[in-house]
Amino acid sequence: MFIGVNGFGETGSGAVLDYLKEFDKVTVKGDLEFTYLTALDGLLYLERALMHPYSRTSDSISAIKRFLDMVDKWKSFYQSRGLPSELFTQSAQQFVDSITMVKWYWGYKNFSYRSIYFLHHFMMKVVIPRMERKTGHRAQCWPLKEVRFSVRPDNFYEAAQQHIDELLKGMGVNQEEIVALDQPFGTNNPQACFPFIKDPYAIVVDRDPRDLYVSGKTKLMGQWRFFPIETVDDFITYYKALRKDQPYSENHPRVLKVQFEELVYEYDKTTAQIRQFLDLPENTHPKSIFDPSKSIANTQVFIRYPNFAEDVKKIEEALPEYLFDFSRYPAPDFSKEMFLWSDK
Repeated sequence: MFIGVNGFGETGSGAVLDYLKEFDKVTVKGDLEFTYLTALDGLLYLERALMHPYSRTSDSISAIKRFLDMVDKWKSFYQSRGLPSELFTQSAQQFVDSITMVKWYWGYKNFSYRSIYFLHHFMMKVVIPRMERKTGHRAQCWPLKEVRFSVRPDNFYEAAQQHIDELLKGMGVNQEEIVALDQPFGTNNPQACFPFIKDPYAIVVDRDPRDLYVSGKTKLMGQWRFFPIETVDDFITYYKALRKDQPYSENHPRVLKVQFEELVYEYDKTTAQIRQFLDLPENTHPKSIFDPSKSIANTQVFIRYPNFAEDVKKIEEALPEYLFDFSRYPAPDFSKEMFLWSDK
């Protein structure tokens, strides 16, 4: 079983990962945001170009090249996270080889320097045509480049699953066991990544927009820039667009939606839902890593900072369906410090 725990950026997905760490039978790779599937030019982009092409050849040719360039760019990062770069690049190359239907050589006119451009032009217009007419064979030399063509290959998803399986094994993860990774899916549409993973499940964690906005204005200032906070209107537009009518909100047997505030204030009920969703046994180490009595300091943040009252009122009027009803619970001890997950 593969569990992807995803948030929208500082919405509390780390709390669920911490809870899952308390189970002996769950392997949690929480030190790595495994964004390989959803990264720019990653597998989702490759799928879009190959399985739903809009042009005759350029979609797949360009997407495959960009995918391999992305792998080369990220190999050092994954090497630092325990995945040997040689294994990473070799597996990616084998994956591309397996889904390539045809490859050949053609020329690009993308040289910026005038002297190189004229040399390129001379090779393409004079030297190579003469060479090919004389030999009767297509030339394979500079400035020609190898290109790969693939349109709706039958083995795409099978090959992608094998590729991801090899990467996880290279990271010391056994997919025959229960594995939880941080941010492997697109939060607003985790189902889109399911075809690339064997036995996938997704937990999507969200947070009250008032707390998220005020945290961005205060605790996150000078830290990460996950979402816009320049104006409250920008924030409202961003927050709503990522959630309204998005696929994650549909009922799906392999997607569980968890509210961070529910995990804190309704700990027993919410953790029971997580165990039932993943068919986990009773937790024999409750609150040993995730302690709601500590995480409560990260709730009702908007009350701590009354100077944002006008902005908070706007959020309440624009996003009522996303607000958590704090009135049912006592206010937290505001003398306790808020914290980032990296502060723990």
